[in-house]
Amino acid sequence: MALSWAAALLLVQDFRSHPPERPLPVASARPLGEGRHVFVDPARGDDAHDGSPDRPWRTVGHASRKAKPGGTVVLRGGTYYERVEWTASGDADRPVTLRAHPGELAILDGGYREFFETPAEAWEPVEGGAPGEFRSRREYPGAERAIGNFGDSWLPLYPYLRLIDLRADNEYWNLGNKLSDEKGVYCGPGLAVDPATRRIHVRLAPTRMEVPAGLRDTYRPYRGVADPRTLPLVVAGSPEPTLRISGARHVRVFDLVVRGAARKTVEVDGCEDVLLDHVTVFGGQPALSVSGTLRFRLLHSALRGLCAPWAFRTIKYRGSAPYLFVARGGARQNEDFEVAFSEFTDSHDFLLPSVKGFRFHHNLVDNHNDDGIYLSADPPNRDLQVFQNRISRCLTTFAFYGNFATGDGVHIFRNVFDFRPPVHYHHPAEPGKAGGEDQARMAGDHGGPTWEPLFAYHNTVLLDRSGGWRTAAETWGGHTKRTVRRVFNNLFVQSEGMPSLPFPPAADDFQADGNLHWSLKEGPGFVGDFFAKHRSSPLFAASKSRYPPGWAANDLFADPKFLGFDADWKRTTDLRLGPGSPAIDAGVPLPAEWPDPLRARDAGRPDLGAIPAGLGPDPVGVDGRFSLAP
Repeated sequence: MALSWAAALLLVQDFRSHPPERPLPVASARPLGEGRHVFVDPARGDDAHDGSPDRPWRTVGHASRKAKPGGTVVLRGGTYYERVEWTASGDADRPVTLRAHPGELAILDGGYREFFETPAEAWEPVEGGAPGEFRSRREYPGAERAIGNFGDSWLPLYPYLRLIDLRADNEYWNLGNKLSDEKGVYCGPGLAVDPATRRIHVRLAPTRMEVPAGLRDTYRPYRGVADPRTLPLVVAGSPEPTLRISGARHVRVFDLVVRGAARKTVEVDGCEDVLLDHVTVFGGQPALSVSGTLRFRLLHSALRGLCAPWAFRTIKYRGSAPYLFVARGGARQNEDFEVAFSEFTDSHDFLLPSVKGFRFHHNLVDNHNDDGIYLSADPPNRDLQVFQNRISRCLTTFAFYGNFATGDGVHIFRNVFDFRPPVHYHHPAEPGKAGGEDQARMAGDHGGPTWEPLFAYHNTVLLDRSGGWRTAAETWGGHTKRTVRRVFNNLFVQSEGMPSLPFPPAADDFQADGNLHWSLKEGPGFVGDFFAKHRSSPLFAASKSRYPPGWAANDLFADPKFLGFDADWKRTTDLRLGPGSPAIDAGVPLPAEWPDPLRARDAGRPDLGAIPAGLGPDPVGVDGRFSLAP
C-alpha cells in the first residue's frame, strides 16, 4: 500500500513545531530547455560576475535587470533574502523566464533572515511578559504588522494585531465584545509588533483549549517547541511584496517558492501574458494580487494562507484577516485568466475576482473559515466559469456584497462541493461548552445585494445535514429577485434530515429541473411521493410560464448509488455512479452554449452530478495529486 504524502514526509523528517498539514514544496525536475541561460546563486554568487554557470550572480534583482527576450534566469538552490521588482519583458514567441534550477529548491524570501538563520541571537525574553514571550533584539521601524511561518513545517504563525492577545492566558471567546481592549484571547503561536518600540514579539506557547467534539478531527493543538531561539522561523514585516512583476509582458515563472511578506507576497500589476507554473506562495495579505493584467495563467501552483490547524474565524477580529487571492482592475480591467490544477488552502477569505473571461478549474479549495469566491465585483465579472473543482470547508462558498451592477453570469458546473466537514468558526466560550464549529454553505451575501446571474449544473453536493439557508438546494432557490438563476442536473446528498424544495415567486427569472435529492438517514424509510405536494401546488402551475415543464418536473428523490459513500466525511468515498444508479440518463438537456467539457463523453441523456457514469473522477491540485471526488 502506497504511503500518503504526509506519512512519507514524517518518515524522513522530525518536525519540532507541528507536523505539516499540506504537502511541502519540493524541487522540480523540469529540464532547462533551449535558449540563453544566466545563473544566480545566493551562496557563491557575486553580482560582479558574468552570470555564467561557473560565475553566477548573487541576487535575483540584479539578474532581472539583465534579462532579455528568450532568456532564462536560473536560480540555484537556496534562499534569496530580497524583494524582487521584475520589469523585464519578453516577446510573444520568446518569453523571458525566471525559474529554479532542475532538482534544486529556490526560495524568494522578503522577510528577516536572522529569525531563520540565527534565532538564538535574534530573540530575547520579555521581562514581565507572558510565559514564553520573546521579542526581537532590534527594532524594525518599517514593520506595521508581522506575518510568518514555522521554518520546518511551514505552518503559519498567528498574525496578532494586539499584544493583549499574544499575552493572554485565556483561549476562550468570552471577551464581552469582538474588539475588546480589556481582555484578550490567545489564538496559538504567533507574532505581533509592539507599536511603541517597533520590536517584533513572538510566543509559541502550547494551546490547551478543550474543543467541541465535532472539531476534534480538524482542530489540532500546538504541542511543539516553545522557545523561538531553538527553532527557525520565517518572519516578515515589510509592506513591500517579495516578488512584484510590474508592467512586463510575456513572462514565465517556474518552480519557485515565495514567502516573507506582511502585505502582498506576489503582485502582478499592469502586465500582459504572465504565467506562474509550479509556484508555491505563502501569504501574505493577500498571497497573490493581480491587477490591470491581460492573459494571466496560474497552473499547478499552491497558495497557502494564514490559518494554522488551531485557528478559528476569530482571526477576523483579533488578527489579520486577508484574502488569499485578489484580482482587481487597475488602469484597465483584468482579462483572460486561467487558474487550473492549483491549491488554495487555510485562509480567512479566498478569492476576490474582477476579471473579464476567467476559467477556474481542476483546483482544490479547502479550509477558508469565512468567504470563498466573491462573485460581486467592480467592474462586474464577465464570462466566469468555475468547473471541475473540489471545494470543501468554506463557510460561504460563493459570496456577494455591495450594490455593484451584475455581470453576464457565472457558470458553475462539474464541481464536487463537500460541506460535511466542520468549519472552524469561533473559539468556544468556555471549557466543555459547545460551539466553535459551523457548517459550510453554498452561498450567502452581505447586506442583501443583487446576486450575479448563476448557472449551476452537473454539480455533486455533499451535506452533513439540512439546516435552513445552509442547504444547497435552498441557496439556489433563494435570492433570485432582479437576477437570473438556472439549476439543473445536480446531485444533492445529505447525511441526515430531509431535503426541502424552496422556490422563489413564479415571477422571478428562475428555472430548476433534473436534480436528485437524497438523505442517507431518512431516505430509505420514506414512503410516498416526495414531490406530490409541490407538483400539485399553484406555484408549480405558475412556474410553467417561466419553464414549460414546471420547476422540478423531472427531479428525483432517490439513492444515487455511488460506488462508495459514507456519512462520515473522514472515510474515503467514490462518487462515481454505480450500476443501476437512478442518476444515469436522468438529466434534462441543457443549452449547447453552456460550457461543459464532459458533454460529448456523456452517452445518452445527461447523467446527474459531476461525474458521468463510466468516467473516473478528474485529478485536481498540483500535478493532479488529489481526486475530484474526496
